[in-house]
Amino acid sequence: MPERITLADDPDLAHLIDLIDMLPDPEVTAFWGEGDNSIGNKFAYRLDAILTGRRGQGSAADVDYLAVYVLKYLGKDNKHIPQEQITKRLRGVNGLPAAGHAWVEDATRTAWTLVTRYSLPRWRGSQAATPGQAWRSA
Repeated sequence: MPERITLADDPDLAHLIDLIDMLPDPEVTAFWGEGDNSIGNKFAYRLDAILTGRRGQGSAADVDYLAVYVLKYLGKDNKHIPQEQITKRLRGVNGLPAAGHAWVEDATRTAWTLVTRYSLPRWRGSQAATPGQAWRSA
């Protein structure tokens, strides 16, 4: 896996960032929240690292955290920024409910793809050497 991941390296990452760009700008605190621990600041920290490589990052961990944030804060049935609020604020669709639903489904699916791509080896732990090892007969 490359040390620095760019949008050119990973089309799923590029697509997820395109989807995030359809949401309100980071300064819209009515959507993202206020303060140092706001959802907007969490996204901004990882997006900045991915897009600029600042802090020498743009690493798999940055991509993973961004994807987890999408699942946690923007994904289906989350308690932070509900689908109705995403639908209302989604650029270019004028509150069309089907567009908001499609955005959440697409963002969730894309984020899950990225999480499993960059986290799965760590999640497997000691079984990472041989996928499915626990299911093989002795």
